Amino acid sequence: MRITTGTVISGKVVIRGPAIADGTDVYVLTREVGETSDLSSEELADLEAGIAEADQGDLISGATFFQHLRRHE
Repeated sequence: MRITTGTVISGKVVIRGPAIADGTDVYVLTREVGETSDLSSEELADLEAGIAEADQGDLISGATFFQHLRRHE
């Protein structure tokens, strides 16, 4: 899995960076008008590391995740 950015032009997502092969399934996360989503290089590295862990099956359950969040409110 990799992360890339792009812009919608004429109803199609035009990505920046290397092309994605035809037929590749993708997730598209949009931001609302006025929202920013610029990640620092450190944040991007953390996100990519988390994706790699998930790809290897190193996961926690949703219930455990939400319990963790509640402890840090």
